[in-house]
Parts: sequence; structure tokens; C-alpha cells
Amino acid sequence: MPDDGGFSTEQEAFWAGAFGDEYTERNRAERLRAATIALFARILSRTRSVETVIEFGANIGLNLLAIRTLLPGVRCSAVEINRKVAAALRAITGVTVFRSSIFDHQPDSTCDLALSKGLLIHIAPTRLSDAYAAWFLMQKGPA
Repeated sequence: MPDDGGFSTEQEAFWAGAFGDEYTERNRAERLRAATIALFARILSRTRSVETVIEFGANIGLNLLAIRTLLPGVRCSAVEINRKVAAALRAITGVTVFRSSIFDHQPDSTCDLALSKGLLIHIAPTRLSDAYAAWFLMQKGPA
């Protein structure tokens, strides 16, 4: 993935660059961990048989770590556009990292749970339907 261009939207270039690096540093607070675990405890209580999860725009992996706290055996994947953030994600044992835009990610399998928490607000309105389509492609059908 290019570090200096080749993106289809200005939002992608924005998050892939210095702003994305700085955002990550601002959001490392441990105080977010407990609230994130509580949120996903509520979400996961309404699901069943979640064995695989992928997050689009995973940042430093707080959501995936919260899910893994609640479901220790879950297999986690992350799609992250920012080079530095993707490198930090790779340091988390057991998380498969795809350095890609949501628009460019080419899935080779589906997941029980595909999520995004905070990414869609940063997608260009003209590309939202493309983001939803990418997200939908990752979802397994009902069992």
C-alpha cells in the first residue's frame, strides 16, 4: 500500500498519514479499556458462536483486545490503513493484520463478526455504499 498517495479519497490519505499517527497516540488511554470491554460484553451477549472477528479501521486494537478478553479463543483480524498503526497491531499476538483501505481489502474468507467502531464517520459520503459492501462481504450468513 502506498504511503504517499494512490488513495481513492482524501479521507484515506488523511488517515494513512501524520493525522492517523497522532490520533493513535491521543487514544492510548487505559481508561478506554474498561468502557470498551463493557460495550462489547453487551454486544456479544446478543450473539452466538462468534469464533472469528474482523475490524475495519482497528487502530491500535482496543476493540479486538476487549473482544478477546471476553472470548479468549476468538480469531481476530484487523484492516488498518495507517502504516505505523498496522505495525503496532502486528505486535499483538494472534491478530492477523491487513494494511489496507476498507475499499481495497480483498477477503479470502468470511468472519462471524465484522465490525467498525469509529471508521464510517470518516468515510466520504459518496463512498459509504462501497464501505457497506466491503463490510457485508466479510459477514458469514446465518447458521
